[in-house]
Amino acid sequence: MQLFYQFVLLLFILPIANSSLAQDLENASQYMSFIGTQRVNISKKYLSYASASAHGKRAGKVENLRMKLLDEVQEAKMNIGSLPAFKGDKGYRDTTVAFMKTYYNILNDDYSKVLNMEEIAEQSYDEMEAFLLVKEGIDKKLEEGNKKMHLAETDFAGKNNIKLVESTSDLGEKTKQVHELNQYYNELYLLFFKPYKQEEKLMEAIGKGNITSIEQTKNAMQGYAQAGLDKLKDIKGFQGDNSVLAACKLILQFYVTEAGEVAAISDYFLVKERFDALNKEYEKKSDPAKTDVDNYNKGVNDINKASQAYNQKNNDLNDRRNDALKNWNKTVNEFFDEHTPRYK
Repeated sequence: MQLFYQFVLLLFILPIANSSLAQDLENASQYMSFIGTQRVNISKKYLSYASASAHGKRAGKVENLRMKLLDEVQEAKMNIGSLPAFKGDKGYRDTTVAFMKTYYNILNDDYSKVLNMEEIAEQSYDEMEAFLLVKEGIDKKLEEGNKKMHLAETDFAGKNNIKLVESTSDLGEKTKQVHELNQYYNELYLLFFKPYKQEEKLMEAIGKGNITSIEQTKNAMQGYAQAGLDKLKDIKGFQGDNSVLAACKLILQFYVTEAGEVAAISDYFLVKERFDALNKEYEKKSDPAKTDVDNYNKGVNDINKASQAYNQKNNDLNDRRNDALKNWNKTVNEFFDEHTPRYK
């Protein structure tokens, strides 16, 4: 299974000029410009990392970009933290530094926690749901930090008669795109994942020939898949792209259909159960009567027919399952490749 996740940095980026430590930091505009430049540099490194992660770059390159992003955050924190208070006002500086610390910890500590959770998230729906909730919590933490930083920025500008012009920057739009992309995908992924995990249990029950478990798991799978299909009716495509929506619908429809066709597999185990009992009794008879032989031969014919039907149905379902999963994974890859902003 494939799991997509990118940490999101939603910075409130303002159009600024390039700055350096040689600036006149007694000037409020240049003081803001210096801090803004640090934030823009981080956004650029973040987008490089997110772009490489989504567009299939080598794992080593992606990790290298994450480390560069960490270095950029650490450098920005130190640069901003070394600024003097602006005419005794520490608010804007210290709020930004606090956010940089939070962001660094997320990219470093929380990143490790997410990776550890990802290893077990595939084991059950509850684990996967908890995993995605942790990621949502990280995004909320970043969002709250951004709000505080934006308020501090606005307050600083107001105190120093600086007029802030609301604008939509290219970097800001790209980071927002990544955030919305993940939110959209996660919702569809959970709808897919719930019956997917139930089907795994169904395959395990079939492998053991446990008829009771087969019936229970296939009914649960069908219920989860149908519930997912009902929810899909209220979900629209992502920016006009219905590809993942269609792929999700296709595989959920397969699970519903599969549940209805598992009867042929259950029938085989019922026939096998009867034949095993018949065979056991037949082997006890050293001189079976004609009726015993006839019943035994009939049992052999029944188990052969049931076995043939089982193999045909099993092969058919395996082929259709593989096609649906291949389509899902291919569509998701193309979806992220298409909609994740490219940035070097």
